[in-house]
Amino acid sequence: MTPVLIVGGGPVGLCLGIALARAGVRAVLVEEREGPAPHPKATLLGARSMEHFRAWDRLDLKVADAAMRQEEDYFILFCDRLAGHELHRFRSPGLEAVRRRAPEAVARFRELAWSPWGKTQIGQQALEPVLLAEARRQPLLELRHGWKQIDFAQVEGGVVSHIEHAGTGQRESLAARWMVACDGGASAVRRRLGIRMGGRGRMRSNVSYLFRSPDFLGAHGKGLANLYFCLAPDAFGVFTAIDGHSTWNYQHYWADPARDAAQDDPATVLHRAMGKAFAFDLLATTHWHHHQSVAHRWRDGRVFLAGDAAHLFVPTGGVGMNTGIGDAVDLAWKLAAVEQGWGGAALLDSYEAERKPVAWRNSVISANNSDRIDMVMGEVAPDIDVSAASRDALRKRILWMAKQFNSAGTHLGYRYADSPVVVPDGTAEPPDDQGQVVPSTWPGSRFPHGWLADGSSTLDLVDRSAFTLLAAPGAAAPGLLAAIRAQGVPLVLRDVADPVAVELMQRPLVLLRPDGHVAWRGADDPAEAEAIATRIRGGEPA
Repeated sequence: MTPVLIVGGGPVGLCLGIALARAGVRAVLVEEREGPAPHPKATLLGARSMEHFRAWDRLDLKVADAAMRQEEDYFILFCDRLAGHELHRFRSPGLEAVRRRAPEAVARFRELAWSPWGKTQIGQQALEPVLLAEARRQPLLELRHGWKQIDFAQVEGGVVSHIEHAGTGQRESLAARWMVACDGGASAVRRRLGIRMGGRGRMRSNVSYLFRSPDFLGAHGKGLANLYFCLAPDAFGVFTAIDGHSTWNYQHYWADPARDAAQDDPATVLHRAMGKAFAFDLLATTHWHHHQSVAHRWRDGRVFLAGDAAHLFVPTGGVGMNTGIGDAVDLAWKLAAVEQGWGGAALLDSYEAERKPVAWRNSVISANNSDRIDMVMGEVAPDIDVSAASRDALRKRILWMAKQFNSAGTHLGYRYADSPVVVPDGTAEPPDDQGQVVPSTWPGSRFPHGWLADGSSTLDLVDRSAFTLLAAPGAAAPGLLAAIRAQGVPLVLRDVADPVAVELMQRPLVLLRPDGHVAWRGADDPAEAEAIATRIRGGEPA
């Protein structure tokens, strides 16, 4: 019997498989597609996802090498038409600025102080091969591409999955102790379990045109940007850079659900948004909807939901795939703990308790961002192409709306408040601001980043296969160490002397989980050490 069966091999499924294998747990991944997703629906990795990759033998560097090359900063442009009037240019640190850490960039962009990484523009078609190569390096992970799950049943002690090869029709049955559905927004597993979604549900209709055009940059003359918003009333939408030189996507918005966008001529739509004709080859057309939906339940017996199977996002802000990667990291160490015998029954229950509130938070932020864009679009004057006064009025609204693209707090600032496997300390929760990060070791928070004297990050203090107890000079917790180890929990003690790390700790003692979140903090060896040890591993209180 396989310990874990993963249904779906997109970024979330691959990340889950990699994380499990690195934790020493065998898994089988079943994915119908043979190659990467042809249409790159997700195009942005946030800093937190890159931090997780950093912990996987510096996979972050391979991802960065595969990402869109951009020597200048990360730009979001707002125009009436792309070849027309530029109304505003939002700037944040680009990938090369993040990697070089030039003093002028550090001084200009405060987000460079909050993480070793920032926004990384990379489409699924470029990310998935990097993740797949890493997955193939894992001897404990079996990849079954070309296979799809056609049915499953929960049985005593596990799940039996019936799979079929897409090419030959050959059928097999797989038995696993746990199954994780990473099979997308239309998840057959979720539907089979009868799990409903909450939230606003289906929102705006869209059609996306993926196209190749080496002439694109020359046609508009505004240089390389990551996103180009077009706000002319007959051309609402956004161009996205896929590779930054020849492949692009145009997401065309429309508000009339009764209108059949299939009747639109792609050349007419693209040329209207550009404001002039340009040469292109259409690669794919995709009709879809914005969603803000979160599953009511993330677990049914031995089956879990993760990624789009558990939540659907508006793409504004690039948070959906990143939330799914966070799901994978959270669930992987907990499944590994249970498989290795030290994780208690409540540890797996804590997956939903921790990740569902994050999905609600992030999906609402994304939907609100979309609403702001819709509001600005709804106020655009019909003479925007010819009236400087109309453009000036629109520019003021854009400046207000563009603040949403300061999203470091969305990606880095979530925390597991009220988690059953985190020990609260009675202090007030820090501000949760999508535009900035408030570094904190408040229990449940991500341990903050800071650069140490040896050039490493404080994030590198985390042992991803064990709990880590950080102790500032003069601090010790022999009772807590003994209690945790007595319950079989793997634990590493790190004496911390670097003043940057000591300041970020905020307390002399900080206990970190394998995912880098704070499980407990204190000033002294706690009297209730056994209860703390029981809680953090999801055990039953004595």
